[in-house]
Amino acid sequence: MKYNIGFIAPYRELADLFAEVCHEFNKKITMKIGDLEEGVKQAKELEKQGVEVIISRGGTAIALEQEFSDIPVVRIQISGFDIIRAIHKIKNETNKIAIIGFHPFTYGVEGLGRILDIEIKTFTLEESWYDDISYIRQNIEVVKKENINWIIGDNISVEVARELGMKGILIESGKEALIQSILEAERVAKIKRIELEKTKRFKSIIDYAYEGIITIDQNGIIDNFNPQAEKVFGKSAYQVIGERINKIFPEKESIDILQADQKIEGKIFKIGETSIAANIIPIEINNEIIRRIITFQEASEVQKVEQRIRRGLYLKGNIAESSFEDIIGQSPVIENLKEEAKKFAEVDSPVLIYGETGTGKELFAQSIHNYSKRKKQPFVAFNCAALPDNILESELFGYVEGAFTGARKDGKMGLFEQAHGGTIFLDEIGEISKNTQVRLLRVLQEQKIRRLGDDRVIPIDVRIITSTNKNLTKLVKEGKFREDLFYRINVLNIILPNLNQRKSDIPLLVDFFIKKYKYKFGKEIKGISEESINLLQDYDWPGNIRQLENVIERLVISVEGEYIQADLVQKISDSLKMDSKRIHEKKVIHNSTEDNLIVFSLDNNLKEIERMIIQRMMEKEKGNKTLVAKKLGIGRSTLWRKLNNTETK
Repeated sequence: MKYNIGFIAPYRELADLFAEVCHEFNKKITMKIGDLEEGVKQAKELEKQGVEVIISRGGTAIALEQEFSDIPVVRIQISGFDIIRAIHKIKNETNKIAIIGFHPFTYGVEGLGRILDIEIKTFTLEESWYDDISYIRQNIEVVKKENINWIIGDNISVEVARELGMKGILIESGKEALIQSILEAERVAKIKRIELEKTKRFKSIIDYAYEGIITIDQNGIIDNFNPQAEKVFGKSAYQVIGERINKIFPEKESIDILQADQKIEGKIFKIGETSIAANIIPIEINNEIIRRIITFQEASEVQKVEQRIRRGLYLKGNIAESSFEDIIGQSPVIENLKEEAKKFAEVDSPVLIYGETGTGKELFAQSIHNYSKRKKQPFVAFNCAALPDNILESELFGYVEGAFTGARKDGKMGLFEQAHGGTIFLDEIGEISKNTQVRLLRVLQEQKIRRLGDDRVIPIDVRIITSTNKNLTKLVKEGKFREDLFYRINVLNIILPNLNQRKSDIPLLVDFFIKKYKYKFGKEIKGISEESINLLQDYDWPGNIRQLENVIERLVISVEGEYIQADLVQKISDSLKMDSKRIHEKKVIHNSTEDNLIVFSLDNNLKEIERMIIQRMMEKEKGNKTLVAKKLGIGRSTLWRKLNNTETK
C-alpha cells in the first residue's frame, strides 16, 4: 500500500542522505529543505498536496508538531551511533566537549564519555524555546564560560556556536535512523487511514440512522448532531455543535442527561410541542465517563412501530434468523442430526420434528429453511397451542369480510398465504382439534386454501415443517389425531435428543450463553470454572437447553467476580433439584422411528415399565412371541412367564 509521506530536511546534507535511503529501499517520498520557520512553510505546501505524515528532525520537527494538529510528525531519532560518529570526528582535537539538544537526545549521553575516555557535558534545551535564538545563545555562552570550545548539536546550535568563536560539529543521522523513521511514518499513515475510515463509517451510520443521535463530551458540549436530530429540533448542526446541551434541552432535562452515569432507556422529553423517547448511553473509559450518546425518536413514531408489531399477534415472524451454524454442539448425535437435516432441506417433503420442550425444534426448522432453495422466501412460524380452536382456523387460512362477528372489513390473509413460496412451521401440531386437522389435511393434499366465508380457492406453494413433544402414534390409536394427516406430515422426521443425552455439548452451550448475557447485562465476566462445568454436567436438565439458558442467565446476574465459581452453581443446582421433585417428569425412550416411541412416567416401578415394553413389542410384532423374545434378548419361556404375569394384572 502506498502512502503520501513528506520529508522536511533542516539542511542539504540530510536531504541528500535521505534521498539515497529512499533509492536503496525503493521509497517514493516528497522532500523539501528548510529549517524551523522555513521548514513549516515548506510543510504547508506539502499539506496542500495531501501529505498524510511528515518526517523531520530536531527543532524543525518540534516546530512542525506545534503548527500541525491534523498531520502527524515523525521525528528522526538520534541514536548512540550518530553521537559516537560525531565524537569520533573530533576526538583527536579535544578531550572535552559539550552536547546540546532537546530531550531525549541528551539523555544518558555522558555515559559515552567514560567509554570513549573523553569528558562530555550535556545541556538539555526546553522544547518550548526551540525557535528562540537568544535562548540557545545563552546556553552556549554558559558552555563557553566552562572553557569548552567544542560542541555537538543540531544545525542552529552549531551555527550559534561558530558565531561565538567556538567550534561545532553537526550531529548527523545515519541511514539506519532514516529508514527507521520511514517505516514508522508508514505505520502511522496506515493507522491514520484506518481511523479515518472508522470515522467516516461512524459518520455515515450517524447521518443515515433512522433515529436522532446527539453526542456530548464530559463537559456537556455537543460534538455530533445528525440530520434526524436537525429535523426533530429544527436546528442545523452548525448552530449547535460546540454549544452546551442546554442550548437545545431545557435546563432540568440537561442536568438529567449530564448526571446519567448508567444507561437510561425510554426517557420521555418534551421539546416544544414534540415528545421524544430517548436513550442515554454513557461511554466510560478507566472508570471515567468521557462522552454521552443520546439516541431518540419522536414518541408518535415509536407508537406507530408498536402498533405494527401488535398487528402480528401470535405470529413469530416471517424471517428465519437461525442457520445450522447457530446450532451449538459437537456431540456425534447433534452432528449426525445436522447432516440429516441438511439432506432434508434439499427437498420439499414435509418434516416432523420430535423433541421435548427446550430441545431446539424451531432452531432446526429455521436452519432447514435457510439451507433450502426457499431461503429467500418467507418463513412463517406459528404455535398451534397459542389460540383457541375457533380462532386457529382464521389465523391459518384467513377470512373474508363478514365471515364471522368481529371480522375485519377488508378480511385477513392467513398464515399459509403469507408463507407462499416459503416455509410454514407449525409448532405443537398435536394440539390442534380434529376439525382443524381435516382442513389442514386438505390444504396439504391440494396445495390450495379457502379463506373462511369465501367460495374461491387460492393456490399456494408452501413447504410444511411441524413439531411436537407428544407421542403422535399413541394419539392416532386413541383417535385424537387423524392417521391420514399423521402420514402426510411424517414423510421425513427428526428426533431431537434431550440435553442429558448430549452432555458433552454443555460446555459449549454454557460458553455461548455466558457471552450472550454478560453483554446483555454489562457484566465483566471472563468465564466459568471447570468444577462448575462438572456440576452442570451432573444435572439431568429436564427443561433441556431452555432450562440451561435460564440457569446461565441467573448465574451471570448473580456472580460477583470475573469467574462463575462452583459454590454459586451448587447453590442454584440445589434449588433446581428441589424444584424437580415437585414436577411429575416424563421420560421418552425412543429408537429412530415414531413406531418405537414408548412413554412412561418416572412414577412407574420397574415391573410396570417392563410390562409396557412387552405389550408394545407384542403389538408391533403382531403377537409373534419368537420374534419378540429375540428382540428383547430373552428366552421364549422367559417371555411366556412374563406374559402370564402380565395377563394376571
